[in-house]
Amino acid sequence: MSIESDAFLCGWRVQSEIPLPELLPWKEPGAGVDIHIRLGSVPPLADVTASTPRMTSNGAGLCRVEIPDVVKFSVRDGREIVLDPLVSPDSLEVHNYLLGTGLGLVCHQRGVFPLHGSCVEFGGKAVIFSGKPGAGKSTLAAALAHRGHTLLADDVCVLSETGLGWEVWPAFPRVKLHPASLLAVLGKRSDTSQVNLQGKHHFQFEPVDSFALKPVPLDAIYFLERTQDGTPEGIIDLSGLESLALLQSQTFRRRMGFLLGCREFLFQSAARIAASVQVRKLRRDFDLTRMETSISMLEEAHGISAWTA
Repeated sequence: MSIESDAFLCGWRVQSEIPLPELLPWKEPGAGVDIHIRLGSVPPLADVTASTPRMTSNGAGLCRVEIPDVVKFSVRDGREIVLDPLVSPDSLEVHNYLLGTGLGLVCHQRGVFPLHGSCVEFGGKAVIFSGKPGAGKSTLAAALAHRGHTLLADDVCVLSETGLGWEVWPAFPRVKLHPASLLAVLGKRSDTSQVNLQGKHHFQFEPVDSFALKPVPLDAIYFLERTQDGTPEGIIDLSGLESLALLQSQTFRRRMGFLLGCREFLFQSAARIAASVQVRKLRRDFDLTRMETSISMLEEAHGISAWTA
């Protein structure tokens, strides 16, 4: 295997045959390799036991994903990913699915809970922003990172349980931003062409300055919701059942996880998170010019402030 990248991802050591510039280099000496990524052929699976429109599984630790005109890849036992790209392996499209769906499948196969959202560190505690597509999760995380808070993850938040509660593992120091968000939050214009990823217009992986390398205790999860009909912006506490329902709805690649036999694990994990972590709604105006209002509400709720970058 020709190693182009020896990298850190959610505490795992990843060795890859393709460069992974989004990830930080692995620096801990003497550690074994957790995930291998290599190039190769990914033919249809024999003896398929479960399937979605994009994924098939043989029930023996191997699943295959096909994104038309972009990439085919397989994930085995959460330890090996084989990429069969239909475009350049260095393209944004391939890396988006590798570090999105691919990471989600690794989590399901390894028995780790993945939540769809973006995460920053507030005063030594992790805060996750989840919600429907277009809710502004990445934009809010980028704005907070630009303000001086530490980024932990974008799109896939990898959670693990300890004797003291839940913690979030840092993924990589980049967020995926639309051109409008990039300009409004960071004052930067596009330096690459926008790419249509199966109808989702992710722009680019934008680097941030502040990033953690150790897991951070999870303090709160916010579900972003747009204000409607004159309802005021604000933070709303949720009941246990409401929290559980939202956590289940935002489990990353939940249907794929179900088909891989993780239904009970995912439900029980969501229930324990709902019982031990603050789960709230952040109701706000999605106007990018009002981002400061959302940031102020969050900092006040957590009793912290940050320097402005």
